[in-house]
Amino acid sequence: MTLKYLVFLSLTILSINLKGQEVFKDTLKLSIQQADSVFINQNLSLLAEKCNINAAKAQIIQSGLFTNITISATQNVINNEYKAMGVRKWFDTSDKGESSAQIQKLFRLAGKRNKQIQLAELTAGKEEQIYFDLMRTLKYTLRSDFYNLYYLSQIVKVYDKEIASMHKLIDAYQGQFEKGFISKKELLRLKSSLFSLENEKIGFTTQIIATQNDFNMIMHTSNIFYSPVVDLGFLSKFTPDQLKLQVLMDTAYVHRYDLKMAQSDVKINEVNLSYQRSMAVPDLTLSAGWDKNGGYIHNYNFIGMQIDLPFFNRNQGNIKSAKYMIESSKYKLLSAEDIVKSDVLGAYANLKETNQLYNKFDNSFMADLDLLSQEMLKNFEKKNISLIEFLDYYDAYKQNAVQLNTLLYNRINAVENLSFTIGKDIITQ
Repeated sequence: MTLKYLVFLSLTILSINLKGQEVFKDTLKLSIQQADSVFINQNLSLLAEKCNINAAKAQIIQSGLFTNITISATQNVINNEYKAMGVRKWFDTSDKGESSAQIQKLFRLAGKRNKQIQLAELTAGKEEQIYFDLMRTLKYTLRSDFYNLYYLSQIVKVYDKEIASMHKLIDAYQGQFEKGFISKKELLRLKSSLFSLENEKIGFTTQIIATQNDFNMIMHTSNIFYSPVVDLGFLSKFTPDQLKLQVLMDTAYVHRYDLKMAQSDVKINEVNLSYQRSMAVPDLTLSAGWDKNGGYIHNYNFIGMQIDLPFFNRNQGNIKSAKYMIESSKYKLLSAEDIVKSDVLGAYANLKETNQLYNKFDNSFMADLDLLSQEMLKNFEKKNISLIEFLDYYDAYKQNAVQLNTLLYNRINAVENLSFTIGKDIITQ
């Protein structure tokens, strides 16, 4: 690998990093509470679901309305009584003309209207549950991205620090090489390490850009580079030892809206069965009218009643279908309860395992590594250690920094995942 080729690749990677940052017009610092607030007020999916809730509530109004009164009227166009006289009388409203009027009202029997109101209310309630379950899912994605952005940025800072030190070292070695004090092999080895660092860094910056795009989409913002502000002291004090599995289970059964939706489906299908049975009872139509000359007497007045005879269609198919829908929804409810139980158990075990590894970690470890890295750089510049020893240490330092930040992210993400599975925040800042 030639010196010219290494310089070209390094410049290419640097330009890619700069272009990635230029995609975002503004940089904004925000806390997790601010992110939650903006997300709830601006997320398009949540706003759309709010419209669905309002639409479902409007159906409650509609289902409670009574049927309209029907009025009908007739008038003859041509009166043929005057045909012998050679006269055609149009729209004859005299006593010899024909006019009639009728009024009708449909009365729904067997409590159909009340059952429709019940169905509309339950459906509106389920739409609200869909909204809160969507919020639960999107909120977990938001917070996962939030903490991922923070810890990825911490990893990139480690790379920036090492890259800056490596650039400074290479500049010094370039002068030494030109004076003939060091070999070209040593210089190329340093530049090769620099290229590796730049190449690894681009993998993390690519993740940051992708996560920033997802974060912008959830927040319904565009071209903003978010810089998360995290209260590390608060997070470090949290311990899952205070959490009891049975309490978490009970909380999930109360706050999991996907479980509530399954429960609502059972209620909706039970009310629907009652409604379908009421549909087997025919409705009654009452009418009253007047007919000038069309009846057996002049100015005929009448009242009437109309009702279907349920000999053939007693809504048997819909009733049978509604019964099966109840059975199906009850099985789905049992399945939803199993899913909730499995989710909570898995998330709780994952948090315990992650936190156990976190507790083994010494908080002063990275600070000690930082001090040691400075000493290693000084010792290398003074030729007290070899190039291989120096590069091995830098690589170990980088790997430990990446693993530490990954562990910290996994820990807080495990907390958020458990909050997601129980439907309620475990920790609030």
